[in-house]
Amino acid sequence: MRVAIAGLVGYAAVVYVLLSSTPLGWLDALFLAALIELLPVLAVIQVDLARDLAAERAQAYVTSAVTILILGVSSLALGWRLVGMEGMGLRIEPERIIYVMSWGAGILVLGAATLWLFLVLRKRCGWSESRLVRELLPLTRREKGLYAGLSLCAGFGEELAYRGYAIPAVIVAGASAPVALALTSGAFAVLHSYQGVLGVVRTGVVGVIMGAVFLHTGSLWPPMVAHVVIDLAVGFVFADKLVS
Repeated sequence: MRVAIAGLVGYAAVVYVLLSSTPLGWLDALFLAALIELLPVLAVIQVDLARDLAAERAQAYVTSAVTILILGVSSLALGWRLVGMEGMGLRIEPERIIYVMSWGAGILVLGAATLWLFLVLRKRCGWSESRLVRELLPLTRREKGLYAGLSLCAGFGEELAYRGYAIPAVIVAGASAPVALALTSGAFAVLHSYQGVLGVVRTGVVGVIMGAVFLHTGSLWPPMVAHVVIDLAVGFVFADKLVS
C-alpha cells in the first residue's frame, strides 16, 4: 500500500514538473509520466501480488499482449502528434534499408552476447532466475504459439512506447539524448521487475543497446525487429538454460 501511494504521489509530481517546466501538453505529460514512473512502480507492486496468484500461462500471455498493444497504439498516436513518424523512427527510406538492418543485426549480436554473459555470470555466482520467469516460459504447443504472439506484440508495442515515443518526448521536454536514453532504459528495465534483480539489470543493458541504436540511426525498425527475435530466442532457445 505504501509503495502504491508513493507511486501515485510520484506520478503526480512528475506530471506537475512536466507541465510547469516543459513544452509538453497535458496528454503527453500524463502519458510520459506513466511510462517513466507509474508503470514501473505498478510493475514492482505486481511482483508481490503475483507471488500469491497462480495465473495460467496462456491467460498471462493474452492479457500481457493486449496491454502492450494498447500501450503501443497509444504511443503511436501521441508520438505521431508530438514528433511525427520521422521523429519516432518509423519512416522507411529504401536507400537506407541495408544500413538500418545491419544495425538490427548488430543489436541481435549484442543482445545474444548479453544473454550469454548473464547466463555465465549466473552460473559462476550461483544466481537463479526468478520463480515468475521460470513459471512463465512456454511448455505446450498452444503456449508456445501464444508466446510467439506475445513476443510480436512486445517487440512492437514496447519499442513504440519506450524508444519511439518516450525518448523523443523526454528530449522535447528539454533533456539531452544521453539523459533520455538513461531515463527510458531505466524505466524499461524496472518494468520487467517480475524477472528479479538479475533480469532487471539484463533488460536494462539490452534497453540501452536498443535505445542507442535508435538514436544513432534515427530508425525504430532495428530495435523492433531485434526485440521480437530476442524475445523468441528467450522462449525457444535459451529457455532450458534459464530454468536449469
